[in-house]
Amino acid sequence: MTGICLKNNAKIFFRLLLNSRRPLLYLGGGLNSEPGSRAVREFNGLFGIPSVNTLMAKGVVDERDDLNLGMLGMFGTPYANMLIQENDFFFAIGVRWDDRVAEKVGFAIGTDIAYIDINPEKMHQIKIERSPKFTFIGDAATALRDLLNYARKHDIYLDIREWQMRARDLKRSWPLDYNRTSEYIQAAEVISMLANYVDGSTKITTGVGNHQMLAAQYLPMYCPKSFMTSGSFGTMGFSMPTAIGVHYANPHSGIIAIDGDGSLRMNLGELHTIVSLDLPIKILMLNNRSDGMVQNLQDTAYEGTRTGTQRPKDVNFAEIARSFGFSCAERVSSRNDLKEKMEAFMNADGPCFLEACTDREEILYPKVPAGGSYKDMILGPYIKSTRLS
Repeated sequence: MTGICLKNNAKIFFRLLLNSRRPLLYLGGGLNSEPGSRAVREFNGLFGIPSVNTLMAKGVVDERDDLNLGMLGMFGTPYANMLIQENDFFFAIGVRWDDRVAEKVGFAIGTDIAYIDINPEKMHQIKIERSPKFTFIGDAATALRDLLNYARKHDIYLDIREWQMRARDLKRSWPLDYNRTSEYIQAAEVISMLANYVDGSTKITTGVGNHQMLAAQYLPMYCPKSFMTSGSFGTMGFSMPTAIGVHYANPHSGIIAIDGDGSLRMNLGELHTIVSLDLPIKILMLNNRSDGMVQNLQDTAYEGTRTGTQRPKDVNFAEIARSFGFSCAERVSSRNDLKEKMEAFMNADGPCFLEACTDREEILYPKVPAGGSYKDMILGPYIKSTRLS
């Protein structure tokens, strides 16, 4: 590709961008590489456009940036799902428009849409469904660099200070939260505490379930390819085997595999693999003795009728890990012990296992109900505005 056909396509793109007052970047897994991340960071270094991302794009931009509002969608952050309702120019890059995100009524309807993706079939679908005013089929990183070069050549800049202030205000004013007064440890509490130990060299893998969404909500990732999770197929048991591969690809990084008790059981034998090879992988397991996400969905759809989602027998997974040979394998069931055991877990060497016994009745918030729109997002009883009234 040479110059993204600059005379025509780039001119159309920047006409749309400069006519907007509330542009928004929608970042997808097609940017989750070193070249993709560099390109979008450089592009947005010039324009400063607020961004939201899919699950598969965590770390593409530094999530500590106050203009990145994190994951959007069915279980997206409150501020991402709020901001998307207000944009007037929607720039989607390397995304699939999957049903957990795009099938929400009102998603980028009534706004100008620009779309870059390498998949011609997906592009054809989106042209029919969304009528974007700018499209380009090709490598996202190359396209972004071409757009940036055009902007520099023609001295194109944006003044969207009010919109930037709005994005920062939403992120600051609607923080994630959980039940801090429960007698039981909350899964969100554990992941929130883990966030204090994540740095630029940390690699996270997850299974599938509520723990996966909580990790996506609460853990700020700084770098591309730092958050490995199963997206469209939702493969339970993904965490531990992926952690093994991630270690061999990144032997000097700290690897943390986050799993739930339902998901971890799918690949329990990988505990033996990790110990046999003496891999410095840390496994954080949230044990609520249920398939929490399915249970939450059953409660919503069937008025509390639950089928096959609870496990009445309590299994001590830390003991199982010790039987496999983990020298550091602990279980925590009291909030008073959580910080101490988390710190010991994170500071220990070699294969480590921490089982946190969490609240079976904890509900994952926020959530956009099936068939609902972003304006129907349910924040739950604990997520509240911090603005002074």
